Amino acid sequence: MQAATYSGSVVKRPFAKGSKSERDAIFLVTSDGDYVLRRQGGNPYHDPDLERLVGKEVRCTGILTGYTLLVSECALL
Repeated sequence: MQAATYSGSVVKRPFAKGSKSERDAIFLVTSDGDYVLRRQGGNPYHDPDLERLVGKEVRCTGILTGYTLLVSECALL
């Protein structure tokens, strides 16, 4: 898989509602879609570094796998 760059707003909202995996997740909201953010090697359920980005505009580079963006780099815009 090849890394790509995505820009948008970071939000925190419910994910997998109604399933046993239901939780609040960090999303990158772009003009092309919404993606769950996860840092490579980071905790998939609670990542303080991603929490700090909530409410901000960012540009992230990473690998998109389904609905998850595995972030290798993220910068504030």
